[in-house]
Amino acid sequence: MSANNSLKPERFLASTRIDNLTIVFLLSAPFVVVFYASFVFNPANADHLVLYAFQVLADVISITVLAGLWVTVLLDVVVEWHHRLKRVWDASFLETGPTIDCIVTTYNEPKAVIRRTLKAVISMEYPHATYVFDDGQSPEIAALAKELGVRYVTRESRQHAKAGNLNNGLQQCTGDFFAVFDADQVPKPDFITTLLPYMANTRVAMVQSPQHYANTDQFIASGAAQAQEVFYRYVCPSKNISNSAFCVGTNMIFRRAAIDGIGGIAFNKSEDIWTSLKLHESGWQTIFVNRILAIGQAPDTVVSYFKQQLRWARGGLEMLFYHNPLRSTRLQLDQRIQYFMSNSFFLVGISIFVYLIFPLLYLLFSIKPLETESPFTWLVHYAPFFLLYYSLTWLLTGRLHLSTLATALATFYPYLMALLSVFFDKEHEWTATTSKKSSQDYFMKWAWPHAFIMFLTPLALIVGWYNNYDFWSTLFYSIWSVINMLLLYVFLTGEGRAGSGPRSQPEA
Repeated sequence: MSANNSLKPERFLASTRIDNLTIVFLLSAPFVVVFYASFVFNPANADHLVLYAFQVLADVISITVLAGLWVTVLLDVVVEWHHRLKRVWDASFLETGPTIDCIVTTYNEPKAVIRRTLKAVISMEYPHATYVFDDGQSPEIAALAKELGVRYVTRESRQHAKAGNLNNGLQQCTGDFFAVFDADQVPKPDFITTLLPYMANTRVAMVQSPQHYANTDQFIASGAAQAQEVFYRYVCPSKNISNSAFCVGTNMIFRRAAIDGIGGIAFNKSEDIWTSLKLHESGWQTIFVNRILAIGQAPDTVVSYFKQQLRWARGGLEMLFYHNPLRSTRLQLDQRIQYFMSNSFFLVGISIFVYLIFPLLYLLFSIKPLETESPFTWLVHYAPFFLLYYSLTWLLTGRLHLSTLATALATFYPYLMALLSVFFDKEHEWTATTSKKSSQDYFMKWAWPHAFIMFLTPLALIVGWYNNYDFWSTLFYSIWSVINMLLLYVFLTGEGRAGSGPRSQPEA
C-alpha cells in the first residue's frame, strides 16, 4: 500500500460492535434451542400426528435459520477478518489508471428518480464512463441521458429481465471494471475510490457494499429496512471469512474479465446470487465492505414489498433445489454451508404459516400437534425459543420496531408462492420494487391469505370459547391468534403510515 496516500482504509471498514445484547444472543441461543428441541422432537409428546409432523418441520426450519445466524454472528465476532481486509485495500491501485464503467439499470422507474441517481453517478470521484441501461425503451429516459451527457443503451426484447439488460449493455462497455446501481440507489462521491482499491488483488471479481434505505419514515419500508440491517451488519461481513460474499444486485463493482470468464451475468431473475455462485465455483474471490456508499428506497407498499421478497425467495429456492450448493464439488465446504444457509432461509415461510394456522385449528376443531398436561408445559419450553427467535433483531441491533415484526410475519405468502413456483416451474410477473401502481386487484392478489386469516380469527375465537374445550388451552391459543391477527392488520394497513425511522436525504 502506498505510504504517502492520504486515504485510510480503516475509515472504510465498520468493525463489529460487541455489545451486551450480542453476547446474550451468543450465550443463550444454544441452551434455549436444546431445551425446546428436547421437548418438541420427543415423539411421546405427539398428539395429532399430521399436525405434529408439520410442527416438527416448522421447528426444524426455524432452528436451522437460528443456528445459521448464530454461527454467522459468532464468526463475525471471533474472527478478525476486518484487519485482513485492511491489508488488501490498496489506494495506490488507483494510480495505475484502471478504467471503470458505471451503469444505472432502469425499467419504468419515475424520471425524477433516475435523474437523481444519474446526477450522483456522474459526480462520483475518479474518472469513469456513465451509462443508463433502459429496459423500458423510454424516449423520456433517452432524452434525459442526452441532456446529462450519459450513454444510453436499450434493446428490443426484455428477455431475461435485468440479467439480459446487463449482458446486452455490457457489449457497449470497454472498462476494466463496471459498477452497477439500481435506478433508486444514489451513490456517494467516494463510491469508486472506496471500493476499487480492493481490486488490486487480481483474484477479486466483485466488491459489494450494503443497501441502505432513505424512506424509513414509512411503515412498511421501516420494517424492511431493519430486517436488512441485520443482514448487512452481521451476515454479509461474516461471509468474507469463507469467501462467500455474494452480490445483492446493486452498489457493487465487478471485474469485467471475471464476468466475461463465466459467460456474463447469470440469466436468472435473481441474477445477483447466481452470478456470485458462478464466480465462486470458478475460483474467484469476492469481498463485502461494510460501509454505506449509496442510499436508496425500500419498498413502501404491500405489493412492492411482496414482489421484492418473491423474487429473492425464488432465486434462493431455485438454487437450493436445482443447484444445491451442498453438492457443488467446485466450492469449499464453508462456502457450501454459507450458500445453503442463505438459500434455505426462505423455507421459513412454511414455519410462519404453521405458526399462524395452528392456534386457529385448535379453536375451531380442538386439534393440536402436542399432547401436554396443560398448555403451560408446552409454553415453558416454547416461550424462551419464541422470544429468542422473534427478538433477534432487538438482540443484534438494540431495538425492535412493530413494523419489523409485522413485515416478517407477512412474508409467509411470497415465500410459499416462491416455493410453489419453483416446484411447478411457474414464473410470476415482476415489476420494479419502487413502483406505485398498486391497484386494488394487485393488492388482493397478494394480500388475500392475510385478510382471510384476519377474518377467520374472530370466528375461531367465538367457536373456541363456545365449545370451551379446555379453559387454559383456549385462553392460550386465543392470545396467540389475536397477536397474529393484529400483526397482520398493522401490516396490511401500513401503507402511508409513519414508520419508526427518520427520512434520510437520498442525495449523495
